[in-house]
Amino acid sequence: MMLDRLPKISVVVPTRNRPKELAELLQTILHQDYPPLEVIIVDDSPKYSAKSVAGLYSQNFKSVGCNLKYISGSVAGLPAARNLGVQIAKGDVILFLDDDTLLPDKNVLKIMAEFLGKNINVLGVQPLIISQTDSITRNRLTNKLENAIYNKALMLTYHRDNTLAIRRSGASIYPNGLSKITKAQRLSGCCCYRREIFKQFKFDTNLKRWGFMEDLDFSYRVYKKFPKSLCVIPYAKIVHSHTAEGRLATKMTIYMSTIYWFYIFFKDIFERSILNLVAFIWALMGNLIASTGGLILKRKPRREWWTLIWLLNAYIIAFKNLRNILKRNLEFFNKNFG
Repeated sequence: MMLDRLPKISVVVPTRNRPKELAELLQTILHQDYPPLEVIIVDDSPKYSAKSVAGLYSQNFKSVGCNLKYISGSVAGLPAARNLGVQIAKGDVILFLDDDTLLPDKNVLKIMAEFLGKNINVLGVQPLIISQTDSITRNRLTNKLENAIYNKALMLTYHRDNTLAIRRSGASIYPNGLSKITKAQRLSGCCCYRREIFKQFKFDTNLKRWGFMEDLDFSYRVYKKFPKSLCVIPYAKIVHSHTAEGRLATKMTIYMSTIYWFYIFFKDIFERSILNLVAFIWALMGNLIASTGGLILKRKPRREWWTLIWLLNAYIIAFKNLRNILKRNLEFFNKNFG
């Protein structure tokens, strides 16, 4: 397909306190052989630390025919920043990238544009996301054992080849390996959607900061209304470095991931199904078992004790505020979210 006939891509990059990582990402976008129509930086930093980075790269993007736009966000979190970027975007498709990701190959955007150009019924596509934090020393036996425990015994998130799906408990199944184009029930945050989708769907702004499970919430709602419309492709790659810069403390991460898991389960997955509810409660118990196992197997017992204590406290907070969660009101948590 000729370049001038490919869908035009708007890249939306929400960022928070990561100017160095943002600059590295922009550098890889700049060298794409199919430049995007525009790159929209939504700066959610309290001191708007990305503004100088945008100014530094503005002329470079202009030289390749791409408009680099800088917008001050509302500091209300990742979902709100993405919604703001969507409002401004002019492309046929919108690609969301985290500020700590990289495009390792020059043809990533071209591959995704070609795929959407040829597959008109596909509304969203995700590239293969490679995490720099993945361990390369773990053997296949260890992976199989962990997957078996998390899958069969605990109803938690696990990995399976060529699969990206949602479990009854609200946990996910991620691809352990991706060797073919795969239909998905959910997509991760770094993915591409056709612009018209956003006439019907928005990211949930009840989820603050980096919005745990916000990607599941959005993509699963799209999937339920348009089954078979989401895909993952193995031949376009994005590297996610998961930088520690700008992340929450462990205690707040545990609280947020727990409260938001409750919220997303009852909002999107429960559907008044007893089986789903049993799976969810089983997974909550499985999460406690996994944390308790950390006390036995890991060599930092003090940290593991605190992890277990914080997890138990997060469960208490969630159950105490279950009525608010069912009403989709997270103010009880977000008002104390610093």
